[in-house]
Amino acid sequence: MNKHFEIIEKKEDRKMLEEISDFLQRFDTALTPIQIQNFVLNDIEFPTAYGKFIQTQLELSSRLGQFVNAYYEIKEKEIAIRRVERGLANEKDDLEKERLELEKEKLGVELLTQRNQVEKILKEARVFYAHYQKHPEFQSLTPEKEFELEAEQWAKKTLNMPSVMEERYGERYMKTALGEDNYRKYKELRQRGFGLLPREIFEVEQLLSQDQGKKRVK
Repeated sequence: MNKHFEIIEKKEDRKMLEEISDFLQRFDTALTPIQIQNFVLNDIEFPTAYGKFIQTQLELSSRLGQFVNAYYEIKEKEIAIRRVERGLANEKDDLEKERLELEKEKLGVELLTQRNQVEKILKEARVFYAHYQKHPEFQSLTPEKEFELEAEQWAKKTLNMPSVMEERYGERYMKTALGEDNYRKYKELRQRGFGLLPREIFEVEQLLSQDQGKKRVK
């Protein structure tokens, strides 16, 4: 029996926790290649190969930062365990020895958790790095070419989710991404087919309120 569950009184509860512990040890929390390729590097938010390439670099940067943090956590835990072991070797009091053994055990569990986190980071990093390697054409671009590809990525992303982008970034951005004529046409269609954005509703209500105020003054 897992010693962590010895404090549980009911046998059925201990059995339940044993089963949970057993299947969770086999449960892999890392993102799978299917999740990464379809939901992280998805075609709606990143509709171009260049857009996916840039996001891949951001994801790799995040994983590298996570790995460095895990490295320091692991090293600190290893030092803490050696310090406790030194204390145990010199300790005469049985009760204090018991406390130190418990502290060492807890540090060991934390260390194992950190090592498992490293495996999760590496598993995800391998998928993103493989995607990075597939696109050497994007690895040494001029600033002008980068600007061109980024503009294309944002324009296509805007076309994929125009209402979200318009609501989030406003009219000036939409005109830049789509062009003024295209944005005007889109806005007319959007207002006829889907209605007003929340801020447009407030603008209309404000105008109506001002009109009513003018009528009362007259």
